[in-house]
Amino acid sequence: MKKWVTMLLALALALPLLAACGGSGSDDASGLTKWPDGRKTGAEPDMSAPNFSLSGSGGEEITLSAYAGQPVVVNFLATWCANCMEEMDALQAVSASGVQVVGVNLRESAGTVQGLIASSGATFPIALDTTGKVTRAYKIVNLPGTVVLRADGTISTVIRGPIDEQTLLSAVRDAGGS
Repeated sequence: MKKWVTMLLALALALPLLAACGGSGSDDASGLTKWPDGRKTGAEPDMSAPNFSLSGSGGEEITLSAYAGQPVVVNFLATWCANCMEEMDALQAVSASGVQVVGVNLRESAGTVQGLIASSGATFPIALDTTGKVTRAYKIVNLPGTVVLRADGTISTVIRGPIDEQTLLSAVRDAGGS
C-alpha cells in the first residue's frame, strides 16, 4: 500500500511539470503566431505558411508576416549540421541579390548564432527557435530544410536537404521573385 501512495504522490508532483513542457496555448512562447488576417496555415505547397515571431540572436523580434508582399526564403538550420553550414554562402548570395532570406536556428543559444553570423558573414536575420515548435510546424524533420514563400505568404516550394544558389534562385523565380 505504501508503494502505491508513493507512486501516486510522485505522479501528482510530476503532472504540473509535464503540463508546463508543452501545450498548444497561444501564450506558450513557442513563437507561432496567427497571421494578421487570421488565415489557416499548413506546411504544404499552396498553403499559407505558419507565421512566427521569434527573437533574433541580438534580441530583435523577427516576424514572418512583416515580410509580406515579397517572396521570402525561410531556411531551417543549426551550426552542428554540416550541410547547413555548407549552404550559408548560397543563402548569403541570394540575400545579397535582394531576396529576403530568414534563417530559423533550431534550439541553439543566441551566442552560438552570433558566432555563426560572425564567421559566415551572414547579413540576413536568423531567428532562434528555442522550443523547436516553429520547425515542427513546417514539418522539418531533418536539417537543412528550406521553404520558399510567395509574396502572399503561401508556400511555393519545400526543399528538404542541402541547396545551392542556382536551385534557390530558381525556386524564388517560381515563387514570383526576380
